[in-house]
Amino acid sequence: MPVFGFFPPPSKDEHDRARVWAAAALAGLALLMLALLIVSPPPPEADLMPPALRASEIRHFQRDAGACQAALASAGFHTAPGPDRSDGQGCGYRNAVELTQSVHTYSGPVATSCATAAALALWERDVVEPAAARHLGRAVRRIELAGPQYACRAIAGRRDRRLSEHARANAVDISGFTLEDGTLVAVGAGWRGTARERAFLHEVRDGACDYFKAVLSPDYNRAHHDHLHFDLGRDKLCR
Repeated sequence: MPVFGFFPPPSKDEHDRARVWAAAALAGLALLMLALLIVSPPPPEADLMPPALRASEIRHFQRDAGACQAALASAGFHTAPGPDRSDGQGCGYRNAVELTQSVHTYSGPVATSCATAAALALWERDVVEPAAARHLGRAVRRIELAGPQYACRAIAGRRDRRLSEHARANAVDISGFTLEDGTLVAVGAGWRGTARERAFLHEVRDGACDYFKAVLSPDYNRAHHDHLHFDLGRDKLCR
Protein backbone atom coordinates (compact mmCIF):
# COMPACT_ATOMS: atom_id res chain seq x y z
CA MET A 1 0.00 0.00 0.00
CA PRO A 2 1.50 3.40 -0.94
CA VAL A 3 2.17 5.76 1.94
CA PHE A 4 -0.19 8.83 2.06
CA GLY A 5 1.42 11.89 0.42
CA PHE A 6 4.08 9.92 -1.42
CA PHE A 7 4.10 9.88 -5.24
CA PRO A 8 6.53 7.76 -7.21
CA PRO A 9 8.92 9.65 -9.56
CA PRO A 10 7.80 9.90 -13.22
CA SER A 11 8.89 7.18 -15.50
CA LYS A 12 11.26 7.81 -18.41
CA ASP A 13 8.35 7.76 -20.86
CA GLU A 14 6.44 10.34 -18.81
CA HIS A 15 9.55 12.53 -18.60
CA ASP A 16 10.06 12.32 -22.38
CA ARG A 17 6.41 13.19 -23.03
CA ALA A 18 6.71 16.25 -20.74
CA ARG A 19 9.77 17.43 -22.65
CA VAL A 20 7.89 17.05 -25.96
CA TRP A 21 4.91 19.00 -24.61
CA ALA A 22 7.17 21.78 -23.29
CA ALA A 23 8.99 22.06 -26.62
CA ALA A 24 5.67 22.14 -28.48
CA ALA A 25 4.36 24.89 -26.18
CA LEU A 26 7.48 27.02 -26.74
CA ALA A 27 7.24 26.53 -30.50
CA GLY A 28 3.56 27.53 -30.44
CA LEU A 29 4.37 30.66 -28.44
CA ALA A 30 7.09 31.61 -30.91
CA LEU A 31 4.71 31.15 -33.84
CA LEU A 32 2.08 33.30 -32.09
CA MET A 33 4.59 36.12 -31.52
CA LEU A 34 5.71 35.93 -35.15
CA ALA A 35 2.11 36.15 -36.34
CA LEU A 36 1.52 39.24 -34.19
CA LEU A 37 4.59 40.91 -35.64
CA ILE A 38 3.41 40.18 -39.18
CA VAL A 39 -0.12 41.45 -38.56
CA SER A 40 0.96 44.50 -36.52
CA PRO A 41 4.53 45.37 -37.55
CA PRO A 42 6.38 48.07 -35.63
CA PRO A 43 6.12 51.56 -37.13
CA PRO A 44 8.60 52.14 -39.94
CA GLU A 45 11.45 54.51 -39.36
CA ALA A 46 9.67 57.18 -41.45
CA ASP A 47 6.93 57.39 -38.82
CA LEU A 48 9.51 58.56 -36.31
CA MET A 49 10.58 61.43 -38.56
CA PRO A 50 8.90 64.87 -38.79
CA PRO A 51 5.89 64.99 -41.12
CA ALA A 52 6.77 65.78 -44.71
CA LEU A 53 6.45 69.35 -45.90
CA ARG A 54 3.70 68.97 -48.49
CA ALA A 55 0.30 70.43 -49.26
CA SER A 56 -1.62 67.50 -47.76
CA GLU A 57 -0.11 68.26 -44.33
CA ILE A 58 -1.10 71.93 -44.13
CA ARG A 59 -4.40 71.28 -42.35
CA HIS A 60 -2.53 69.16 -39.82
CA PHE A 61 -0.04 71.99 -39.35
CA GLN A 62 -2.92 74.33 -38.49
CA ARG A 63 -3.64 72.12 -35.48
CA ASP A 64 -0.06 71.24 -34.54
CA ALA A 65 2.43 74.11 -34.68
CA GLY A 66 5.22 71.90 -33.33
CA ALA A 67 4.87 69.41 -36.18
CA CYS A 68 4.76 72.32 -38.62
CA GLN A 69 8.01 73.80 -37.33
CA ALA A 70 9.70 70.38 -37.41
CA ALA A 71 8.58 69.82 -41.01
CA LEU A 72 9.87 73.22 -42.11
CA ALA A 73 13.22 72.60 -40.43
CA SER A 74 13.58 69.13 -41.95
CA ALA A 75 12.99 70.66 -45.42
CA GLY A 76 15.70 73.28 -44.90
CA PHE A 77 13.53 76.27 -43.99
CA HIS A 78 14.25 78.29 -40.86
CA THR A 79 11.73 79.93 -38.56
CA ALA A 80 11.96 81.90 -35.34
CA PRO A 81 9.15 81.85 -32.75
CA GLY A 82 7.32 85.10 -32.21
CA PRO A 83 5.54 86.43 -29.10
CA ASP A 84 1.82 85.85 -28.72
CA ARG A 85 -0.35 88.91 -29.27
CA SER A 86 -3.85 89.92 -28.22
CA ASP A 87 -5.33 93.26 -29.27
CA GLY A 88 -8.94 92.62 -28.30
CA GLN A 89 -11.95 92.55 -30.62
CA GLY A 90 -10.83 89.09 -31.80
CA CYS A 91 -7.48 90.33 -33.10
CA GLY A 92 -4.26 88.58 -32.23
CA TYR A 93 -2.46 85.28 -32.59
CA ARG A 94 -0.59 82.52 -30.80
CA ASN A 95 2.33 80.34 -31.87
CA ALA A 96 3.27 82.61 -34.76
CA VAL A 97 6.66 82.24 -36.42
CA GLU A 98 8.86 84.40 -38.57
CA LEU A 99 10.07 82.74 -41.76
CA THR A 100 13.74 83.69 -41.49
CA GLN A 101 15.15 81.52 -44.29
CA SER A 102 13.21 80.44 -47.32
CA VAL A 103 13.79 79.99 -51.04
CA HIS A 104 13.75 83.77 -51.52
CA THR A 105 14.26 86.78 -49.31
CA TYR A 106 11.39 89.14 -48.49
CA SER A 107 11.14 92.90 -48.40
CA GLY A 108 10.06 92.76 -44.75
CA PRO A 109 9.45 90.35 -41.88
CA VAL A 110 7.10 87.46 -42.60
CA ALA A 111 5.45 86.74 -39.25
CA THR A 112 2.45 84.44 -39.62
CA SER A 113 0.96 81.25 -38.29
CA CYS A 114 3.30 78.34 -38.91
CA ALA A 115 0.84 76.71 -41.31
CA THR A 116 0.76 79.89 -43.40
CA ALA A 117 4.57 79.98 -43.39
CA ALA A 118 4.62 76.34 -44.55
CA ALA A 119 2.18 77.06 -47.39
CA LEU A 120 4.26 80.06 -48.39
CA ALA A 121 7.51 78.06 -48.43
CA LEU A 122 5.90 75.33 -50.55
CA TRP A 123 4.52 77.91 -52.96
CA GLU A 124 7.94 79.55 -53.34
CA ARG A 125 9.73 76.27 -53.92
CA ASP A 126 7.22 74.47 -56.12
CA VAL A 127 5.53 77.34 -57.99
CA VAL A 128 7.45 80.63 -57.99
CA GLU A 129 10.90 79.28 -58.72
CA PRO A 130 9.96 77.11 -61.75
CA ALA A 131 7.49 79.73 -63.06
CA ALA A 132 10.18 82.42 -63.05
CA ALA A 133 12.60 80.18 -64.94
CA ARG A 134 9.92 79.18 -67.46
CA HIS A 135 8.38 82.58 -68.22
CA LEU A 136 11.00 85.16 -67.29
CA GLY A 137 14.28 83.30 -67.84
CA ARG A 138 15.61 84.74 -64.58
CA ALA A 139 15.41 83.82 -60.93
CA VAL A 140 13.47 85.76 -58.33
CA ARG A 141 15.78 87.48 -55.87
CA ARG A 142 13.22 88.99 -53.49
CA ILE A 143 9.49 88.84 -52.91
CA GLU A 144 7.89 92.22 -52.22
CA LEU A 145 5.31 92.39 -49.45
CA ALA A 146 2.35 94.77 -49.58
CA GLY A 147 2.68 96.44 -46.18
CA PRO A 148 2.60 94.82 -42.72
CA GLN A 149 1.17 91.31 -42.74
CA TYR A 150 -0.59 91.61 -39.38
CA ALA A 151 -3.33 94.21 -39.10
CA CYS A 152 -6.31 94.34 -36.72
CA ARG A 153 -8.96 95.24 -39.28
CA ALA A 154 -12.07 94.00 -41.01
CA ILE A 155 -12.23 92.66 -44.55
CA ALA A 156 -12.38 95.57 -46.96
CA GLY A 157 -15.78 96.07 -48.54
CA ARG A 158 -17.80 93.79 -46.22
CA ARG A 159 -20.78 95.25 -44.38
CA ASP A 160 -20.72 92.60 -41.64
CA ARG A 161 -17.33 93.85 -40.41
CA ARG A 162 -15.94 90.34 -40.41
CA LEU A 163 -12.29 90.32 -39.40
CA SER A 164 -9.62 89.87 -42.03
CA GLU A 165 -7.31 86.88 -41.75
CA HIS A 166 -4.57 89.49 -41.39
CA ALA A 167 -6.02 90.13 -37.92
CA ARG A 168 -4.97 86.58 -36.96
CA ALA A 169 -1.55 86.47 -38.66
CA ASN A 170 -3.09 84.01 -41.07
CA ALA A 171 -2.56 85.84 -44.37
CA VAL A 172 0.11 87.28 -46.65
CA ASP A 173 -0.13 90.06 -49.26
CA ILE A 174 2.44 90.16 -52.07
CA SER A 175 2.89 93.20 -54.31
CA GLY A 176 5.61 91.96 -56.66
CA PHE A 177 8.81 90.08 -57.40
CA THR A 178 12.29 91.54 -57.82
CA LEU A 179 14.39 89.48 -60.22
CA GLU A 180 18.10 88.75 -59.96
CA ASP A 181 18.94 91.58 -62.40
CA GLY A 182 16.94 94.11 -60.35
CA THR A 183 13.83 94.12 -62.56
CA LEU A 184 10.59 94.47 -60.62
CA VAL A 185 7.58 92.49 -61.78
CA ALA A 186 4.81 94.33 -59.93
CA VAL A 187 1.38 92.74 -59.60
CA GLY A 188 -0.41 96.02 -60.33
CA ALA A 189 1.44 96.86 -63.53
CA GLY A 190 2.32 93.36 -64.66
CA TRP A 191 -1.14 91.79 -64.41
CA ARG A 192 -1.89 93.30 -67.81
CA GLY A 193 1.72 93.95 -68.77
CA THR A 194 3.91 92.02 -71.19
CA ALA A 195 2.99 88.49 -72.19
CA ARG A 196 5.80 87.08 -70.03
CA GLU A 197 4.77 89.09 -66.99
CA ARG A 198 1.14 88.08 -67.38
CA ALA A 199 2.02 84.41 -67.77
CA PHE A 200 4.29 84.46 -64.71
CA LEU A 201 1.88 86.32 -62.44
CA HIS A 202 -1.11 84.22 -63.44
CA GLU A 203 0.83 81.01 -62.88
CA VAL A 204 2.01 82.00 -59.41
CA ARG A 205 -1.58 83.00 -58.57
CA ASP A 206 -3.03 79.74 -59.86
CA GLY A 207 -0.33 77.64 -58.21
CA ALA A 208 -0.96 79.24 -54.83
CA CYS A 209 -4.45 77.73 -54.85
CA ASP A 210 -2.91 74.31 -54.17
CA TYR A 211 -1.57 75.51 -50.81
CA PHE A 212 -3.87 78.28 -49.53
CA LYS A 213 -7.61 78.36 -48.92
CA ALA A 214 -8.19 81.84 -50.33
CA VAL A 215 -6.12 83.28 -53.18
CA LEU A 216 -7.23 86.72 -54.39
CA SER A 217 -5.74 88.74 -57.25
CA PRO A 218 -6.63 91.76 -59.42
CA ASP A 219 -9.23 89.50 -61.05
CA TYR A 220 -11.18 89.38 -57.76
CA ASN A 221 -11.98 93.01 -56.99
CA ARG A 222 -10.55 96.52 -57.00
CA ALA A 223 -9.29 96.15 -53.42
CA HIS A 224 -6.74 93.63 -54.79
CA HIS A 225 -5.76 95.52 -57.93
CA ASP A 226 -2.10 95.73 -56.94
CA HIS A 227 -1.35 92.61 -54.88
CA LEU A 228 -1.95 88.90 -54.36
CA HIS A 229 -3.66 87.90 -51.12
CA PHE A 230 -3.14 84.40 -49.66
CA ASP A 231 -4.75 83.07 -46.50
CA LEU A 232 -5.72 79.90 -44.66
CA GLY A 233 -9.13 81.09 -43.48
CA ARG A 234 -12.51 79.45 -43.87
CA ASP A 235 -13.42 80.61 -47.41
CA LYS A 236 -12.29 78.58 -50.41
CA LEU A 237 -11.56 81.06 -53.23
CA CYS A 238 -9.17 81.06 -56.16
CA ARG A 239 -9.57 84.14 -58.30
